Amino acid sequence: MKQPRLASTKLRSFLLVIVVTLSGLSAGGFYFGQVWLQTFAGTVSQTLANSKASGNDVQSFKKLQANLASRQEIIAKATSLVASSQNYQDQAILDLDKYASNAGISISNFSFAPAAAATAAATTAPASVASTPASSSSSVTITLVSPISYAKLMKFMSAIEGSIPKMQVSSINLGRVADGGQDSVKTDQLTIEVYTQ
Repeated sequence: MKQPRLASTKLRSFLLVIVVTLSGLSAGGFYFGQVWLQTFAGTVSQTLANSKASGNDVQSFKKLQANLASRQEIIAKATSLVASSQNYQDQAILDLDKYASNAGISISNFSFAPAAAATAAATTAPASVASTPASSSSSVTITLVSPISYAKLMKFMSAIEGSIPKMQVSSINLGRVADGGQDSVKTDQLTIEVYTQ
């Protein structure tokens, strides 16, 4: 049996259809490949941007950590400005005894006012302590052994005013000693506000 021969026009038409089909498939494949590559490139760009942002966040966090660590001393000083309301009496006695000893005077008695009576004095707190939201004050009245040298009394009061935790002289009764010399004074009691939290 003889195989049928294709006519050259039919063959040319057939090949033309194949070439057009392959060209169409190639164009479509190229287009879809390009779309896929653009999508992939966008994903890579987003991942890279997120990575940079994450790296910046880590650097910011490390910078904040270093900043906080370098300010620990300031934080400790800020918390030591006011005494704890649980142990302020012990702290006040120790501090006042130390200041009196350094000034060369003696304290004969300590008397602490109830906390409710001392809260009214909190309104006269210094600006640095009054700005602390949870600060209040308690009052301690001390009796000094008289007569006292005026210079020693001033040294004692200066130590109180410059103390940490913060204390402030709120009242003092001074009198002159008749036979004690020019520099001698007498005082019955000295009231001191101790700022607590």
